[in-house]
Amino acid sequence: MKRTIITISREYGSGGRLVGERVAEQLGIPFYNHNLIDMVAQETGMAADYISNWEEQVASPRLWGVPAMTGFGGSLFDGYYYSNEDRMFAAQSKIILNIAEEGSAVIVGRCADYLLRDNPDTIRVFVFAEEKQRIERIWKTYGAPSREEAVKYLRAVDKGRAAYVRKYADRDWGDMRNYHLILDSGRFGVDGAAAIIVLAAESRS
Repeated sequence: MKRTIITISREYGSGGRLVGERVAEQLGIPFYNHNLIDMVAQETGMAADYISNWEEQVASPRLWGVPAMTGFGGSLFDGYYYSNEDRMFAAQSKIILNIAEEGSAVIVGRCADYLLRDNPDTIRVFVFAEEKQRIERIWKTYGAPSREEAVKYLRAVDKGRAAYVRKYADRDWGDMRNYHLILDSGRFGVDGAAAIIVLAAESRS
């Protein structure tokens, strides 16, 4: 297989991260998601926990108008305002571009599809699922205390991701024209969606 960088954008609760993990395992290539946090921390000198909390809130909830939450309920930092979003995004972008130069990889989220939009080795993927399926996953797998709370968190995270993409990529999150593959993980399952991506990667010559 020639060098391939697969970016995974996803609706919250669609299982997109799991899809990316399966793809990386099957292709035998590096997988980048939370491990990028330590890389950004090293690049910026910021604490990894600080960056992790920023990512959990899809940058600053203050910017998006999204209630700040730690897990499911409770405020994050109780009114603490971030001031380093742009610096973290710049460092993250530099790292993603370097990863793409080094070889094949699967990268989840973080506007990687936008950053690598002109890279001919990139396959840009968007994973979605019906809302009721996403709610079930957030509630029963991710640990939301109730179906109602799962719905609230789904709305908040999706809103945050859309605003994050609008701010840093100036495009509409989930717009099909920005992706090569759009997959319904509710229809195909995590393994089925991963298999389709692997087939697409292996078919490139």
